[in-house]
Amino acid sequence: MTQSPSHSAGVSPPRLLQLLAQSGAPLADGPLPCCGERLGRLFGLSDTLVLDSAIAFRTRHPGMNQGPTFKRIIQELATTRTALVRKISTYGDDIEPTNNVDFELYLNSWLTLQRRVVGASRQLRDKTRKAMKEHNQNLARLAELDSTFDHAMTGYTSQCFSHISKVLEQRFQALSPAEQTTSDHSLETGIAPDDWLHRYCEEAQNLLLAELDVRLEPVLGLLEACHNEVMDSP
Repeated sequence: MTQSPSHSAGVSPPRLLQLLAQSGAPLADGPLPCCGERLGRLFGLSDTLVLDSAIAFRTRHPGMNQGPTFKRIIQELATTRTALVRKISTYGDDIEPTNNVDFELYLNSWLTLQRRVVGASRQLRDKTRKAMKEHNQNLARLAELDSTFDHAMTGYTSQCFSHISKVLEQRFQALSPAEQTTSDHSLETGIAPDDWLHRYCEEAQNLLLAELDVRLEPVLGLLEACHNEVMDSP
């Protein structure tokens, strides 16, 4: 997201990118480079060696059916997501209203919620990989590959998601009537001056909800692979 997000012609961009564009982030129309080229930019020599080792990975454990464990993780994921959605929907309620609205207060509150999202998704992903390594060789290798990609892309991923807070700051300033007259502000934003903060909190909530879904995608992909493996096992 440090670069202008882009998408292929005829393909709708993900919801997070759509919301960022609506909040003022640039959305380029040019096609992305091929997957191999993008991975080549992220993987250094050491990462490539680790990836090669992951592809050849063989577990030392005989393997035990982890079907019940996978089901528990799926239930935990659903429960965790519901709790996070409920918490995110209260964003802004804990900040005492004042005449001079301080963006730092709203930013710090949002970053706290973002850290909870990161921590929860990380915990679920680690639990899933652990169970996969104990199930059989196929899932153990996939868990090792996922861990390798996760490690190699951690820095890039953090950099991308950190861009959201910058977009929020720009949006806060654009909506704030602090340096505009009432008439100018209403014409520019299309909302009444008294409603701008509520509008900002709603947009910040939607961005974090979209980020939550993006961060849970790797876990969902792993769990789908686990489900398919268990169903295909004799």
